[in-house]
Amino acid sequence: MNKLIPGIAALGLCFVYPSIANSQQITRFEHQDDTYYHQNLNSKGVARYQYKIPANTFGVFTLKNSSGRSDFDIFVYDSSNGKLLYKKDKLGTQTELVVTQLFTENKDVIIKVVNYGSQTSRYKLYANYVNPATKFLIAVAGVPFCNPERNDKTSSRIFTSLSSILQGKDVGGVAKDVLINEVTMEMRNQFGYGCTGEFMVNWGVSIFKGFLRNY
Repeated sequence: MNKLIPGIAALGLCFVYPSIANSQQITRFEHQDDTYYHQNLNSKGVARYQYKIPANTFGVFTLKNSSGRSDFDIFVYDSSNGKLLYKKDKLGTQTELVVTQLFTENKDVIIKVVNYGSQTSRYKLYANYVNPATKFLIAVAGVPFCNPERNDKTSSRIFTSLSSILQGKDVGGVAKDVLINEVTMEMRNQFGYGCTGEFMVNWGVSIFKGFLRNY
């Protein structure tokens, strides 16, 4: 019975949102740490997955080119209306990373993987989420002498800064430590070098490392 559900979902989406679904099956991505889906995808082939992003978290989708050949791209759609939310369609074989906005309620999305290359190649798709509230507690533990106040304005500054770093460059091929250093410098510029600054560095870096978990 379980094997029939993705097929039924795909058939329904075929009639409602033909731009993101056809007769191909949509696989439900069952969330578990360090798991991934993989397959060999023919040239111009398409694979689709459905994933639930929990409320108050960032969805994180990492597409790795296992074979080092061809050109895989990733597209993320709202499963309720078929709207394209995010895409990473850079040329080349480097890792593609998509980080969503912070959704205030559970969000079901469709992830589409496309092989735009000229030959059959293998990919790995990781789907995770990052909870900034959990990372906040980790940051507090890292700076026990500091008692920072968490509020929406400060959180928004953190999230905006991290988003600008991700959106400001093609992260494919950039070393993790380089990206972490950039986050650290940005947090220092935003919040200084005192108690609050130290905490914000820890919090920002902790969130960003969550984004890069499978990068």
